[in-house]
Amino acid sequence: MSENGWPRPGRETLPWTSRMAEFLTPRQRALLPSTYEAAVVPEIADAALTLPTRLAAAEADAVAAVSRFDSDAASALLPFTPLLLRSESSASSRIERLTVSARRLMEAELFETGRGNAALVVANTRAMTAAASIRPPLSLDSLLSMHRALLESSAPDDAGALRREPVWIGGSELSPAGALFVPPRHERVPEALEDLFAFTRRTDLPPLTRTAIAHAHFETIHPFVDGNGRTGRALIHVLLSWAGLTPHAPLPLSAVLLADVDSYFRSLDAYRCGEPLVIVELFIEAAARAAALGRSAGRRIGRTVEAMLERSPGRAGTPDRAIIALLARRPVLDAGSAATAVGVSEAAARRSLERLEAAGLLRGYLIGPHRRAWRSPEILDLMDDVASALGRRARPGTRREMP
Repeated sequence: MSENGWPRPGRETLPWTSRMAEFLTPRQRALLPSTYEAAVVPEIADAALTLPTRLAAAEADAVAAVSRFDSDAASALLPFTPLLLRSESSASSRIERLTVSARRLMEAELFETGRGNAALVVANTRAMTAAASIRPPLSLDSLLSMHRALLESSAPDDAGALRREPVWIGGSELSPAGALFVPPRHERVPEALEDLFAFTRRTDLPPLTRTAIAHAHFETIHPFVDGNGRTGRALIHVLLSWAGLTPHAPLPLSAVLLADVDSYFRSLDAYRCGEPLVIVELFIEAAARAAALGRSAGRRIGRTVEAMLERSPGRAGTPDRAIIALLARRPVLDAGSAATAVGVSEAAARRSLERLEAAGLLRGYLIGPHRRAWRSPEILDLMDDVASALGRRARPGTRREMP
C-alpha cells in the first residue's frame, strides 16, 4: 500500500526456463537466470482514491472542455480517427510513430492501395471503428474482440487471445533478467482482468480519472503477447465514449499523450509503484490540450470549406456543393465513392468533380490504370498540419492551439 492508500503491485519469484536455450552458446546459457520476479497485480475494483482539490478542479475544467469539443459542430467535420491513429498507432508493442501522409492514408483507405505503414494505419482505423461499436459493460469477450480487430492483419496468430507465456518490458530478449517491468504470470491474467472490468463500472470516480487508472492498470496486466499498447489506447476511447464525454468525435487524447513519451512512461512507472495521481494528472492535462486542438482544427476546416464553397461554380441542380462539403471527411475521392456519398449517379459525380478541378478546387490524377481520382490539396495539407500539431510537445505554460 502506498502513502495515498492506493495498492501497489507485489512480487513473486518464479522458475525460468528459456525456450531458446538450445539455440544459445554455452556462454549465453550460463548467463540465463534460474528464476525471475514477476508482478502480482493488486485488486482495484473497490480501492479507495481521493483526488486532491486541485486535481478535482482541473478534471472538472478538462471535462467541460472535452464536452465543448464534442458538441462543437466544427469538430464533427474533422476526420479524427485517421489523424489520431497516424499519431498513436504502433507497429509492435513498443510505441513507434508511423510516418504516413494524409494523402497516402486516404488513398489506402479508399482504394486499398496502401503498403507498410499506410496499410497498418488503415487496419487500425477500421479496428478503432469496430472498437467504438462495442457496448458496455467491458468484458473479456469485448476486450478480445477489440484486440482481434487491431491485430488480425498484422499478427493473426496472436489476435484475440490472452497470452500464455511470460512477457517483459525492456532488458534482454533472452530472459526477464534486468527487465524494467515484468507483468504478472499468465495464469493470473484472467482474474486480474475481471477485477479491472469491475473497476471500469465504478461511478464514484470522475471519467478522466477512471479512464487514466483503467489504462494504466491494463498496461500493468499486459494481457497479450503483442498489441497491448494499441489495445490500451483503443480502450481509452471506448471508456470516454461510454462515459458520455465523446459520443460524436473521438478525442485525440492518446496522440497528445504520446507527444511526450518519456512523461507517459514515467507515469506508468509511478502507477506501478502505487502512485496513480501522476497518470491521472497527465490524462487531465492531455485531455484539455486535445480538446483545445480539436476545436481549433475543426474551426480551421470549417473556414477552409466555406472558402471553397465561395469559389465553387455552384451550378443549380448539381452536386458540386455537396461534394465540397464531403471533402472535409474524404479529401480523396473517385467518381464512384463521391456518387455513393452524395446520392447521385456516377456520371453526375464525375462531371461535378471535373468542374471542381477546372475551378482549381481539386486536383485530378490517375490512381491506377484507367482509374481517375481527385484530391483536395488544401484539406490534405490541413490534415497534415493537424497531425503535426498533435504530435508536438506543449511548452510549459502555453496553450496548444492552432491559429
